Amino acid sequence: MTLNLISTATVKTELGETTTYNDAAITAMIPKVSADVRRILNNKYEKYYGAAFDETADTISLNSYSNNLNLLWPLGQVLYHPYLPDDTYLESYDPDTGLYTLSGTPTDAGTYVYPSININQWSAISKMVWYRIGKLVKTDVKNKAVSSESYGPVSLTYTDAEINSKWNYPQVLLDDLGAPFIKVM
Repeated sequence: MTLNLISTATVKTELGETTTYNDAAITAMIPKVSADVRRILNNKYEKYYGAAFDETADTISLNSYSNNLNLLWPLGQVLYHPYLPDDTYLESYDPDTGLYTLSGTPTDAGTYVYPSININQWSAISKMVWYRIGKLVKTDVKNKAVSSESYGPVSLTYTDAEINSKWNYPQVLLDDLGAPFIKVM
């Protein structure tokens, strides 16, 4: 299992960042934000599931049985295994074969995977990384009336009332992450 829920390359793609200027800051912030996301969503992503995949194909067979019911995995589910490329996710499912198509080709055979976030959370996590980078060069948001952040060509401004006091992220990012129930001001 890995701490990082997203790679530097994916963060940069989500933010529209094309230079290498912020790479070190992005790379440094990813583990911190990943740890925050685990706490916010109350999911350690530590449970692994049986799987069958090898380096000869971009498909995977996943053990999705629970109480003898065949449960489908959600498309877009990000999977971790040392032999899977970073940010590999489930692209499609073939009900005839029971195989899922992976977004990347494994480098070797494997028998388990750790499910992680869904690709629909990449944008929120990327913005959380960028928010944390911006806070490195600013005073704490509690000491200011507003906090401004830029995501590529877009600039956003958050007031104190828009910052979740429990998690210290803008509430809109937490909502986008899929955690609207945690609003604690």
